[in-house]
Amino acid sequence: MAYQLPCDGSTLPTKAAFVQIYNDICMVPSKLKAYSVENPDLDAEAKKKIEDVTKQVEDFVEAQSLILSPYWQKGQIRNWQKEANDAWSELIDEFHMYIPVKMLDVISSVVPVDFEVTVMGIEVDLLKILDKKEQESIKKQITDEVDKYYALVPEGYQYYKGEFGVECDEWKGKLTWAYFKNKLVNLCTNLLHSTFGALIDAFKEIWDTLGLPSIPVISEFDVETFIREQIDAFKEQAKGELARIKAQLEKLEEDAKTSTGDIKKQIDDQIVKIKDDIANFTVNGFIVDQLKGVSLFGMSLLDIIGGEIDTNVVVPEDQINEMVRAARDWFIQWQKELINLWIKKIKSFLDAIGLGSLLDFLTLTFCDVLELIGVPLSIDLTLPELPEIGEVIPNGIQ
Repeated sequence: MAYQLPCDGSTLPTKAAFVQIYNDICMVPSKLKAYSVENPDLDAEAKKKIEDVTKQVEDFVEAQSLILSPYWQKGQIRNWQKEANDAWSELIDEFHMYIPVKMLDVISSVVPVDFEVTVMGIEVDLLKILDKKEQESIKKQITDEVDKYYALVPEGYQYYKGEFGVECDEWKGKLTWAYFKNKLVNLCTNLLHSTFGALIDAFKEIWDTLGLPSIPVISEFDVETFIREQIDAFKEQAKGELARIKAQLEKLEEDAKTSTGDIKKQIDDQIVKIKDDIANFTVNGFIVDQLKGVSLFGMSLLDIIGGEIDTNVVVPEDQINEMVRAARDWFIQWQKELINLWIKKIKSFLDAIGLGSLLDFLTLTFCDVLELIGVPLSIDLTLPELPEIGEVIPNGIQ
């Protein structure tokens, strides 16, 4: 059975819907394992079906890691859902590089464009960066010297170094590569902006005659400081909230000593609930919940991602990094979108100087670009029906 990717034609794609398809599949083995533990008396046929489904999902993930390479990177620490999430983050970055680079390539036939750039000390040819082998080579360079390149990531974007409980060089490498690609998207956007400025200067007489809107100004906004200030504030709020709950518990425990009858029962019930709240309260979890509502130019960080992503592998530090990355990436992508909207308004100028074909690139959707770079738009997977445990298999996957 083929499952189609959610192609909605957006020029500012969000990844939640794409990731959720993979998460629903990747969660199946762990759900089946949990079901087996809860039902130790399953017959041999049911156990065999569970083994077959688990193997099928494992084979599916391995196949996807090849199909979506180099965007899907198998980790030494296997976390399928994180791997899928990172892959779709990269593919969205790819979309935001692909169109500017292709437009710049066309414009370079009219005005000179320097495609050689330096990112974090690494020389990059923008005309080659869309090639998978080129990306694999640069990624390997970064991961082979992870400490060197991780140190070049601004402190506000540095995670997995122990601050929130996770220290992992492998994930530091993935974070560094994600930051590297964000810098590439930013460079492509800025280069497109300056190249259009050069194009207008080269054909100033035509431009002035047409009376078209000026190219939008690239906004300056310190996302790193803004987000870090939010996190630090939420961290302090979390400590205050935990202290408040503990103080409430102490008061109830004192009241319980002098209470009787129904009132004591009510207090005891409250004590049980608050103790449960304290046991489940974490500073990192509080930060994650608060970050979801942080707004950046009218968009919450949760909306930027595309909504909640259902997962059964929860690493709060990874969730924090996800929100921070979403804010950083979206701000750059939004700048590119403003330029694209402006380009559509200057069609008469582009037609007059023989570059009307640039508008063709702006009709490309995310899924159009996925096809162009060789990513299939459907998933072929048919899992056998398991009637006795059907509720374990997510809808649409059976």
